[in-house]
Amino acid sequence: MRKAEVLVLGAGIVGVSTALELQRRGIGTILIDVQQPGLGASFGNSGVIQREAVLPYAMPRNALTLISTIMGRNTAARLHWPSIPAMLPFLARYWWHSSKTRHHALANPYATLIERCMVTYERAMEGTDAKKLMSPDGILDGYRSRRAFEAARREADLMAERFNLPLTHLEGTEAIRQVLPHIAPEFCAVTQYYQSVIISDPHALLIKLFKKFKKLGGQFALADAMDLTRTQTGYSVPGKARPLEGTHVVNALGAHAALLSAKFGLKLPIGLKRGYHIHFEPDPDAPFTATLADQDYGYVLTPKAAGIRLTTGAEFASLTTPPSPVQVEQTEPIARKLHPLGRRLETTPWMGNRPCMPDMMPVIGQMPDQKNHWCAFGHGHQGLTLGPVTADIIADAIEGKSPKLNLEPFSPNRF
Repeated sequence: MRKAEVLVLGAGIVGVSTALELQRRGIGTILIDVQQPGLGASFGNSGVIQREAVLPYAMPRNALTLISTIMGRNTAARLHWPSIPAMLPFLARYWWHSSKTRHHALANPYATLIERCMVTYERAMEGTDAKKLMSPDGILDGYRSRRAFEAARREADLMAERFNLPLTHLEGTEAIRQVLPHIAPEFCAVTQYYQSVIISDPHALLIKLFKKFKKLGGQFALADAMDLTRTQTGYSVPGKARPLEGTHVVNALGAHAALLSAKFGLKLPIGLKRGYHIHFEPDPDAPFTATLADQDYGYVLTPKAAGIRLTTGAEFASLTTPPSPVQVEQTEPIARKLHPLGRRLETTPWMGNRPCMPDMMPVIGQMPDQKNHWCAFGHGHQGLTLGPVTADIIADAIEGKSPKLNLEPFSPNRF
């Protein structure tokens, strides 16, 4: 039997960050996953710590976008139709929460998490060389449509004023080429956010945090978290050689989290937004050094250690649906017209699942009616950004400390 104070289930960025923070505080922790750390959704995101993202991603409610999505023409969002009937409860609630008034109100609680992202990352990275993977270059949002830009500018300026977020709007080809010198003249305007931090290799960052966890005495075990059971003293997961036991358990299973929570009586209206990425060989005559979100087509181009990464928008599908990288095929020719890209560096695009809640808030806190069972999942597009923030909240709760912020909007009890 291997025993510890806490079992952390899931070795993505949220799970690794939580295990590290617990171990850093002297709380013995076993991190558990069915595969090696960081091979799920944390492996292939766009690699941006989005300090500016005080508004979570809402569902577009205008008729043209909805029609385009239904007809399969919207490159930013795609519906896998066989999965949709089971996702209707999630989609209906997501639609309701995405009204402008309700969406803007979400910024108040959500910003309390986002505002702490870099402070908690700094603490997590102490004693490592992880900072060499980080570039404080910010992120660029490009707009081809003047109407789309004007609407986005109003919202961006409102959030900037409310939450003290520095930004600049660049209009016209000459201004845009100051930050994107090799870009084709496709954008009428670009909004530059300065506080976002770009990660050259998100998986390498996670591994550095994992190695620090191990160096501090943390344990890692390959096991199936779905076999979790309650014991008289806590929780247990069957290990390869002997059971893994802890007084507390943290569910940080990402896309699989709702399956485990249902086993313990909490049924959640979780939805999955699948994302794909592929790398391209950089053009030495036209270096691409910025991180650019093409807002009209819903993809991101960003330089990574492996090449220029194209990350797609959202595909709504079930957990068991085979990959269907249609959005990669749709957006690649658009990206190639925008900036010179070399050959593809992978044969098959990578795919990951973003676990999303219909109210766009993550699930952080104690599971109802389950003593010492903690939830840390549902971060949607911001798992990388909010991993260490979530870790700090969970560690405080396990230690019995008063929370640093109002956790009611993120409570599992809201469902």
